Amino acid sequence: MPDWSEAAAAAEAHQRAGRHAEATIGFREAARLAPSRAEGHFRLAHVLLSAGDATGALPALQRTLALTPSFTGAWNNLGLALSARSRLPPAAIALKRAIATHPLGGEGWNNLGNLLMQAADPEGAVACYRRSVERDPSDPVAHANLINGIRLVDGVGPEDELAECRRFAERHATLPAMPLPERSRDPDRRLKVGYVGGDSFRFHTAAMSILPLVESHDPSAVEVVCFSDVPPRAEDEVTARFRAATRFVSTLGLTDAAAAEVIAAEGIDIAVDVIGYPRGSRLLALARRPAPVQANLLLMGSFGMEAVGWAIGDSLLTPPGSERHFTERLARIDLAFAYAPLGPVPEISALPAAGGRGVTFGSLNQPSKLSPRCLAAWAHILTGLPGSRLLLKGRAFGDATIAGRVRAAFASHGVEARRLDLRAWTMTQASHLDSYRKIDIALDPFPYGGVITTCEAMSMGVPVVSLEGERILGRYGSAFLRTVDLADLATKDEDAYVEAAIGLAKDIGRLSRLRQGLRARMTASRLCDAAAFARGVESAYRRMWRDWCQAS
Repeated sequence: MPDWSEAAAAAEAHQRAGRHAEATIGFREAARLAPSRAEGHFRLAHVLLSAGDATGALPALQRTLALTPSFTGAWNNLGLALSARSRLPPAAIALKRAIATHPLGGEGWNNLGNLLMQAADPEGAVACYRRSVERDPSDPVAHANLINGIRLVDGVGPEDELAECRRFAERHATLPAMPLPERSRDPDRRLKVGYVGGDSFRFHTAAMSILPLVESHDPSAVEVVCFSDVPPRAEDEVTARFRAATRFVSTLGLTDAAAAEVIAAEGIDIAVDVIGYPRGSRLLALARRPAPVQANLLLMGSFGMEAVGWAIGDSLLTPPGSERHFTERLARIDLAFAYAPLGPVPEISALPAAGGRGVTFGSLNQPSKLSPRCLAAWAHILTGLPGSRLLLKGRAFGDATIAGRVRAAFASHGVEARRLDLRAWTMTQASHLDSYRKIDIALDPFPYGGVITTCEAMSMGVPVVSLEGERILGRYGSAFLRTVDLADLATKDEDAYVEAAIGLAKDIGRLSRLRQGLRARMTASRLCDAAAFARGVESAYRRMWRDWCQAS
């Protein structure tokens, strides 16, 4: 009969091989063999949490902490498990205990930052990320989280974003270029393009632009390879479409250095990052320069890295003068985005306000985007239009404390709680889109606006009012509205934003026409023209390639 160490070693082997079910059985056996050994319960909890079973991990973590109350890793994982179950206040308590047991470490601060971001407190999250980076300057994950976090904070300009990205690059991404085999420098030959997107090659917001691009590429001009970190258990019908349209290479579980070796071995001419700094980023693979030309597509901002030499933009997202906010050279096309839903969309419903019940405004953006200045503008819209209501939907609103905080913010501006409809997140895309049946006008948050949520609203016949910002992530709404000939709803300041929302709400006839015609207008526009997007991107690739050939 195996002892504890033998059972744990066998379970670890299963875990390294990705056999989570076998690893779970093995760690359960190890915990049974040594019930008073905290490490065994902790390892069981860790493998359960890694497999997405937060509920199953909780008892094992509680047993770990009963045996060893100062176990920092267990407090951290307890916070993560509770957070995954949307039990945010007890999760915060657990993470603060992790910090207290190891005050000089950075992991607890990073996890607490993630929790506060989930709890719609980006300012608090950024403060935690900064502490994490201070305590562990070698951790690129916390630093990437800091970059993502400051993009949600009001008052942060593109110069501030770029400066933080440069700091990231100096600290983590200044690496020697790897040797590459010689290749033909023919400026007009067929190019091999590699899309590096982490786990986005599945049902994912990024896939709503990547998939139509990949499926529409001209195979005589471009050969496509997708480098994916999607786990086998997470592959879906979207992954199947990527596999059918491209050469699909898994880099799951590889270090960034090993992933760079895989990209280089494929002979990629142009490596294109389509995810940036969010979780699952492979920017540190591109930092090793596994392709002679590297580009930033689906812009959130500059990467700040010398290794990525190009960014694909347009005159709306990256207007003249925005070059100073990039370390990359800008290659502009007609519109640097395309949208295609990844599944069936519901039928357009009747206009809710047509029944004389008053106009309902709405936003289905993540609550962390709802800055105090944004909430104040929305309150002014509601107070300027008696009888109107506001529907907000997001995971954080399932927590009574967070929902109460939002109601209190509106109350401070004179908006009664009865005029707010705060809804928790729903699990299916169909139920998510169905929420638009209750909304007459969508309000784009700021300074970080909607992207896919804006497209989804318009596809459901719901017009969007947007405030155009200086940062790229505050310009998508304006770009989309101008593309579908609704430029009057793309405003330049908060007064105009409030005025446009109230003016549209008073024009029920226009709202009714938009309800019935906006989807068709959008579908016929450049925003949904995947072939045009692909031709534009291919032309940008060709310019980049010719530039490299001439410089070599």
